[in-house]
Amino acid sequence: MIYILEEYKCGKARVLTMLEESDDPVVKTVQPSLKTGRKWKVTEAVDEAKECLKMKKVIGQTQTDRRGLGSTTAKWWSKTEDKEKRDMIIDEIRNKEDSTRVQKAVQQPQQGQWTYWDTAIQRSLTWNDIWHMAPLRISFLIRFVYDLLPSNANLVRWGKKDGPTSPLCQAKGEIYNSSTSSTVFTTEGGVKKRHGGSITINTHRKDVLDGCDDWVVSADLPEWERHPDVIRKTPLRPDIVIHSASTQQFIMVELTVPYESRMEEAPAFKEGKYLDLTKELKKDGYEAKLMPVEIGARGFVRSSAYGLLSKLSIGGNKRTKALRLLAETA
Repeated sequence: MIYILEEYKCGKARVLTMLEESDDPVVKTVQPSLKTGRKWKVTEAVDEAKECLKMKKVIGQTQTDRRGLGSTTAKWWSKTEDKEKRDMIIDEIRNKEDSTRVQKAVQQPQQGQWTYWDTAIQRSLTWNDIWHMAPLRISFLIRFVYDLLPSNANLVRWGKKDGPTSPLCQAKGEIYNSSTSSTVFTTEGGVKKRHGGSITINTHRKDVLDGCDDWVVSADLPEWERHPDVIRKTPLRPDIVIHSASTQQFIMVELTVPYESRMEEAPAFKEGKYLDLTKELKKDGYEAKLMPVEIGARGFVRSSAYGLLSKLSIGGNKRTKALRLLAETA
């Protein structure tokens, strides 16, 4: 995501570093003075970025994400040229701006809930999406993500209503209750409709599997082929079953549409639910594997969906398109 203020600061820092590193001795010796306002000084920001980069050299390489140590190549301030140093300063200023935004969002218990969605894949709105979306849909999507829809709990918080109780299910009218766990929404088919739509998108995107050529896909949908007899004799119905008769392999895909803050808890529930079925299939001589997939109620796909598509040999633009369709369907 591009922020105007961040681009303004990076542009000022880029101009300052270019003037300081100029080959012209007259330009290099003259201390440039760039106007940036009262709240932020470009010279102080550049000096602070340089000190941070020098300190990183003293600290050494550390782990910054889930990939672990040694997965990335570190650049040190003392071993880079002028152009690379300028880029490192700009990146350091961007990192500081991003850290400031995250710190501010963490302090907001309502709008900053997205800071706790560690396993969710970032969802971006492109100009093409905005151009083709209706204005009301864009407004709903943004307010839904930041919990600003007029739910009963929010109306009470804003002083527009006396009680937060939902008139449908008599529970507290929070966004997560209305979108995932409301009894009326569940009994009247809302969850089933959303669940089935995501299954359809998921099965339509499956087109390549390596290893053998007799893979058969069955889904828990009326228009799709029924599950194999070894599964239909049990009371459980996985959402998608990919099986091979020659190799006796079963890949069971189970979809869950939880609230984004609960996506890490959903796989444990599904694994416990299908544990007996997996053991029974393995006991009968089959190679069974359960792959739970989580798609948040707000349209954020968990990394498990990315991993599933990768294991099914679906990559590149097909995988990106499939993830986008899954998010829009949810």
